[in-house]
Amino acid sequence: MTSTTGPSLSTVVRIPVIALALSLSACSQRPAASSRPQSTFVATTQIDSVEPWSFNGADGRIFRTDNYRVFTTQPDTVLNARLPSFLEASLRHYRTLITGEASPLPAPAIKLDTYVLRTRADWAVLTRQLTADQADIYLRIPRGGFAFAGKALLFDIGARDTMAIAAHEGWHQYTQRAFTQPLPIWLEEGIATLMEGHRFQGRGEPTFVPWFNPQRFDHLRTAHAAGRLVDLSALLADTPGDLLAGGRSDRALVYYAQVWALSHFLLEGEGGRYRAALQSLVRDAAEGTIDQRLASELGIARARSVIAARRGPVVFEAYFGSVATISQEFDRFLEQVVRPGSRERMVDGTSPVAPHSAIPTGQGDPARRR
Repeated sequence: MTSTTGPSLSTVVRIPVIALALSLSACSQRPAASSRPQSTFVATTQIDSVEPWSFNGADGRIFRTDNYRVFTTQPDTVLNARLPSFLEASLRHYRTLITGEASPLPAPAIKLDTYVLRTRADWAVLTRQLTADQADIYLRIPRGGFAFAGKALLFDIGARDTMAIAAHEGWHQYTQRAFTQPLPIWLEEGIATLMEGHRFQGRGEPTFVPWFNPQRFDHLRTAHAAGRLVDLSALLADTPGDLLAGGRSDRALVYYAQVWALSHFLLEGEGGRYRAALQSLVRDAAEGTIDQRLASELGIARARSVIAARRGPVVFEAYFGSVATISQEFDRFLEQVVRPGSRERMVDGTSPVAPHSAIPTGQGDPARRR
């Protein structure tokens, strides 16, 4: 779930968006094959300080780094050892995945607070404390976490899965603190799912591989086979919060899978035709100029209202073009993503829509191919 800074330069708007992780896959963490895009961060993060901290009767610690404060009561030494560096690596990934290392997105002005509680019960107590009358929405999350007002609230679901959720929620934290205007929900959540894919190797350096995401891929492929994917117009109008509030957690998981695929499509579909427009939209949100892009057609008041709503086709069409036309292209892209043999490529970290020659020979674990 996420909330974000609002539609104008002076207004803060918080709109809940669910961020579910019901069944994250725990796959082998071998090094990735060559893929597009990926980044590696050498785990040289300096921990500035470690201080005692306790919550709800559980002893824990606060880790401080350049950009984060990590509050944790969970005892997993692997997670504690890796999480501070992982979060710093994730932040670098947030700033460069879409726009490139030569033109990074802005850094947050203050440290980002991440809470990792040892149990869901403790997480629920903290959720009630920090979100007050909105807590009931967030407490519908059975397994996962959320970001609220620049803070991420997570509970321990195992080292790998917790870090995947931390990467997802960390994107929301980052945009809440560093962006002037909010992204549409479909793109905010889509980019967050791109951030989940990672592996560790060697001395513990995380390698971020957006295509390596078995959970999202499997939900996409299953829903495609069952005819349960929605068309692009409906996807732009949906929100995971609405789906979960309506008791449709199954549909919310399909939503995440589909916006994951949509974000990949905007990065590389149709020969990369939409990548520059995607970069413009993300940068405009960071700088607070989406309303200027929309104002010539809508007027400034209507433009800000559309931005605040965070759903629907208006922002999409202003940056990318006709939903009707692009919907057909996206459908073809989805067919390529889920075609036979594509899961092996996804697990290898390679794009399922790239030429087959992009898959290095002799790589991949047959036990993981389906």
